[in-house]
Amino acid sequence: MTQLQDSNESDAVAAAKKIIEQCPDVWDMTLPWPRIYWSIDVLRRYHASGYTFANLTVQDLPATFEGVQKELGDFKALCAEHADWLCFASDAAEIDAGNAAGKLTLGINVQDTELVHDDFSRLHKLREIGVRHMLLAYQVRNRAADGCAEPADAGLSLFGRELVREMNRAKMIVDVSHTGRQSSLDAIECSETPVIFSHSGVKARCMHIRNIDDVQIRECANSGGVIGVVGIGAFLGDPEAKAETVFSHIDHIVQLVGPDHAGIGTDFIDDMTPTWEGVKQAKDGAWRDPFGTQLYEGVAFAPEQLASLVAIMVEHGYSQQSIYGVLGGNFRRVYEQVHGEGVTASQKRAVT
Repeated sequence: MTQLQDSNESDAVAAAKKIIEQCPDVWDMTLPWPRIYWSIDVLRRYHASGYTFANLTVQDLPATFEGVQKELGDFKALCAEHADWLCFASDAAEIDAGNAAGKLTLGINVQDTELVHDDFSRLHKLREIGVRHMLLAYQVRNRAADGCAEPADAGLSLFGRELVREMNRAKMIVDVSHTGRQSSLDAIECSETPVIFSHSGVKARCMHIRNIDDVQIRECANSGGVIGVVGIGAFLGDPEAKAETVFSHIDHIVQLVGPDHAGIGTDFIDDMTPTWEGVKQAKDGAWRDPFGTQLYEGVAFAPEQLASLVAIMVEHGYSQQSIYGVLGGNFRRVYEQVHGEGVTASQKRAVT
């Protein structure tokens, strides 16, 4: 790279940082936070990189109802220890209040519904203590849905359909990342509020078991939902998880359904080595490789790369409104709609 090219790149990243600073909503919809990943340093990096909100997966492994409650209690205590720059937020108003105070606000998700069993009061209890979205299934079949690793690719069970309706009643976002293709489509059809893929890649860019196809993208958009592009390089087809590669997945969504349905859900893990060890051990099961393209190495898109991603969006002609939407405004819209402040998915379908 020449000195002039280096200078131009630096100018572009500097301009991108100003866009991030001015953007009201800079959200990462998925940051793993089981106990093994706890790291205040990672949260400091998010804060320093301009994120205003991070949605953390707070649970035991595998998730249990009692375990999630304990982990969430310990997590809230951790936030209290760092209250000068961190705060827990359960809705858009609390997110805004935390951001106005210069804090990184944190939300909660759980990556499975099996812990609900057949007791819907558990769902409402989780909602009360702060869980705001849940994956229907994680990789494999549970009583509600198939995961994305299930060869049968069955749709929602009867219980799963009732669970989606109960999530709607509880004003909890239905999340179908890690969920089987047909189950995800059934959930989108069944739900009365927008459905999200909180952290998924695009199959047209990388044929990976964790990624989703154009039909899923279109149906998610038709529901008013948003696809958060994952940042794990192996899912993107790029072990280095370069900003250019993340952009290529975002841009596929934008070109297919418009800029209002793309977001960020990096699934950032600072040290991926233990993760790949576990994935390799499950490559004949939950992490099978039906396409022969799955990678078992690489890093994840880091918070410090956000400015480079924004610079690429600017370079490709994205408007400020579109960039603000991808950075967090689109997911904020879903939060507000599911919490009853906007139109429902059924109302949206009626006018489109």
